[in-house]
Amino acid sequence: MSIELKGVHKAFGASKVLQGFTLDVQEGEIVTVIGPSGSGKSTTLKTIIGLLEPDEGEVWVDGENVHQLGLDALYALRRKVGYVFQFAALFDSMTVRENVAMGLRRMPGLSEAEIQERVEDALSRVDLEGSGARFPAQLSGGMKKRAGLARAIALNPRYLLYDEPTTGLDPLTVTMVDRLILRMRDELQVTSLVITHDIESAYRISDRIAMLFEGQVLEVGTPEEIRSSESSRVRAFVEGKPELLEDHQ
Repeated sequence: MSIELKGVHKAFGASKVLQGFTLDVQEGEIVTVIGPSGSGKSTTLKTIIGLLEPDEGEVWVDGENVHQLGLDALYALRRKVGYVFQFAALFDSMTVRENVAMGLRRMPGLSEAEIQERVEDALSRVDLEGSGARFPAQLSGGMKKRAGLARAIALNPRYLLYDEPTTGLDPLTVTMVDRLILRMRDELQVTSLVITHDIESAYRISDRIAMLFEGQVLEVGTPEEIRSSESSRVRAFVEGKPELLEDHQ
C-alpha cells in the first residue's frame, strides 16, 4: 500500500511544473508536501489519480502503474483513493447526506440501506452526526471541510489525498482538522498524502515532509529534520523569511 512518483515531469505549454518529481509514501504514513504557490503541489495530486498524465516518469499506486491502466482498471483504482478537495466541493443543491452518498451511488452492488449505513458511519467519524439533512449553506467552513472528508472516507479508501485541507480556517478549526487527519490514519489505517501551505499544520500531522521547489523535491525528512534544515530555500519557506533566498537570486 504505497504511492510512488518516479521522475515525474509535467508541463503546460512553456510552463514546466514538475521537473523530475520523485517521492514515495509508504503504508500508513502521512506525508505532507509543502512549497511555494505554483510549485506543482496540486498538479501532483491530479497526476496520482490519473486526471493528468505525466510527460515523463511513472506514478504507482497500490502496486499499479496508474498511467498504463485501462479505463475500467483506473476507475477501480480511484475507488481506493479518497480525495479531499481544497474547498470541500460540495453541491449546494444537495444535502450533506446526499453529498456524502454521491461516490457510493457509483459503486456497483450496494443497496440503499448499505449506502445509508456507510453515509451515517462516515458522518459519525467526522463528528457530523445529526447534520445529514442540512445543506452546505447552513454549514460553517470547518463543517464543510468535515463533510468533504466524510464523502472521501465513505468509500472505505486505502489512500487519502488532501488538497490544502486547512485553507481559510481559523486556528481552532485548523487544529480540529489536523486531529481528524490523524484520526483517519489511526482508525482507518489509510495512507495519506497532504498538500499544504500551513507549515505548523504540517509539523503536527506529518511522519515526513517533502519540500517541493521548482518541480522537484528539494528535501524530505521528519518534521524535526525539516525544522532544522540547513537549506536556505527550505528555511525561507518554513520560517517565512524571504531574505534567506537572496543568495539564490
